[in-house]
Amino acid sequence: MSNVLVELRQKIDEIDHALLELVTRRLSVSRQIAMAKPGGSPVYRPAREALLMHQLLSQLDGTVEHKVVERLWRGLLASSVHSQRSNFKIISLEGLEDFTSEFSAGFLDFTFCSTGDHIIKQLSENQADVAFFPYSELAEIASSLGEKTGIYLNHKMDNVAIICKNMPEETGFDISLFRDSSFVEPSIIEKPGFSLNSHSSEHVHIGAWVNLSSALKY
Repeated sequence: MSNVLVELRQKIDEIDHALLELVTRRLSVSRQIAMAKPGGSPVYRPAREALLMHQLLSQLDGTVEHKVVERLWRGLLASSVHSQRSNFKIISLEGLEDFTSEFSAGFLDFTFCSTGDHIIKQLSENQADVAFFPYSELAEIASSLGEKTGIYLNHKMDNVAIICKNMPEETGFDISLFRDSSFVEPSIIEKPGFSLNSHSSEHVHIGAWVNLSSALKY
């Protein structure tokens, strides 16, 4: 075996040890944050995670594939949520199996259902902490979102709506969502910026998502 190959493998070993130390430190700080949080604080913050992932990916120069970073940090983030709430549960609509499995990263429990009504019921009864639903079909459950139920859309990824009992967080790169109740069939209105009020009695605030394409400009 050449000396060059031995040296390169030693470097890999050193990097692996350094990575392990950094991961251990990160998870330790995450646990400290969990302990410092006021009671009742959400353990999962969709908007913050979206911005974090965006910031990480925007630093890549092409030598590392996005998928590598996404999966590494997805595992770290899911592990952090699990350490704060071991019974954290996801309810997802059938058809979103791949998205849900990747999101859970082997740490978070999940189940599937066939209707939006069942998803809302699970969230309302605190049988699930977060729900995944096709964003393009959000109008089907829009009447069950908003202040009346305390259930809001908090973000969307890959055309998947992330819904939970958290109030959406303002990030500076937001698209606010409202349900137009003036029609028999509810319709969704998207408005740039973070707002809880559309200045129309017929528009009900139902959530917000982080517009990462807008964040790219900064």
